[in-house]
Amino acid sequence: MDWYIGEEWNDRTRGLHKKVLNLQFHHVEKPLSNSTVLFKITKQCANLRGRPSKYLENSEIEKHILEMGTAVTPIDCYLEIILQQFLPGETSTCSIETKTGERLQFDLKLESIISNSAVEKLSAAEVYKLAMRYKENGVVMFKAYSKFAFDYFVRAAKLLITYKPFDKLDKPTNGIEGSEMETLFVQIQTNLAACLLKEKRYEHVIYHTEFVETQDNPSEKSMYRRALAFYSLKEFEKAQQTIERVPNYEEKREFAKLLDDISTSWKSSNANYKLVMQRMFK
Repeated sequence: MDWYIGEEWNDRTRGLHKKVLNLQFHHVEKPLSNSTVLFKITKQCANLRGRPSKYLENSEIEKHILEMGTAVTPIDCYLEIILQQFLPGETSTCSIETKTGERLQFDLKLESIISNSAVEKLSAAEVYKLAMRYKENGVVMFKAYSKFAFDYFVRAAKLLITYKPFDKLDKPTNGIEGSEMETLFVQIQTNLAACLLKEKRYEHVIYHTEFVETQDNPSEKSMYRRALAFYSLKEFEKAQQTIERVPNYEEKREFAKLLDDISTSWKSSNANYKLVMQRMFK
């Protein structure tokens, strides 16, 4: 088994580890990011302590069918990554290290790979469906696990980018209209902006909402997030101009409040600048 991956595999960035206990395989094949697999939990995790998992917290079912890219809890996201390092017939002891340093340990056996289609071989319509699933999973995870949501949105965006420019797609030829791809891509960019705002990565928010400058009717969410990023960078004029493009922005509470904040901060910034200049040239 040394030629395969050795007896151990580590992902130190994520705190993941597995050690091979037994390997009985008939052919060399590993699950891909779009695979469906049948696996068995041969030793349960004893210290989940209420952490949600579709698979590990269900001790009554030994065998599970798992479709990659469907996890909506951190543990199950990591479980997918770990299983992608298995060969069919392999049994390994696995662990996930938590932020607090606790190690969740369990044993898995990959019984079989049910389907193993490479993403690169998917049709445009299949790519759209997969990207939509990633986006929806990200939306589910955003509130509690924004970093995992961000990862799903990035994966979805990367899938769609391979079909740019979208206007070359049509349903009779590709099974999907380019306009549908474009709409989904914009939604994903807007969701990425929400994650980046949480991390205060304002320049990246502006980059991911650049599309609003070329759209006739961009979504209010994308406009608000772009304006908020400009405001946070103290680019008050650009923030105000972005808000003023929104129809009836005065009647919308979030926009009206942000505009008030922009006005107050802008005036304060100008006053401070004048004060500094006066002190410099006394």
